[in-house]
Amino acid sequence: MRLWRVAAFLIALFVPVIASAQFKDLDSAMSNLSRGFEQGQAQPIIEGISAGDKVQLQFPGLIDKSGFFGRDQASYLLDELFSKAKPSGFQRVSAQKQSAEAQYHITASWTIQPDGKSQERDLYITLGNKNDRWSIVSIRAAGK
Repeated sequence: MRLWRVAAFLIALFVPVIASAQFKDLDSAMSNLSRGFEQGQAQPIIEGISAGDKVQLQFPGLIDKSGFFGRDQASYLLDELFSKAKPSGFQRVSAQKQSAEAQYHITASWTIQPDGKSQERDLYITLGNKNDRWSIVSIRAAGK
């Protein structure tokens, strides 16, 4: 019986961590997205994907996989992307809040070096608002 209490306590400790896997505000979302795409780190981006959600990821010409992915799948896909793209810069170009849709649309310029030559790609990122927290809905790159 005591073992069950300990297990229930440990589960209760970790549930809030899983549930809070979203950005607390738009500033932290932009900070994490910038850090992730500029430095080629999946973790800051993955923090904006809720445990039960699926996000659209599409990076034509860089990786073959595209579609809707859960948090773990998205992490592997982003790691693969960053190993091929070799990111070196990220700059927000525009951001527009769509209140009626509870979404925030970001357009960014992403500098990568997939063949050792620097090139720029446009990134289109959509964030959705749930319970006053922002999570990633989709990230799409312009094809080359």
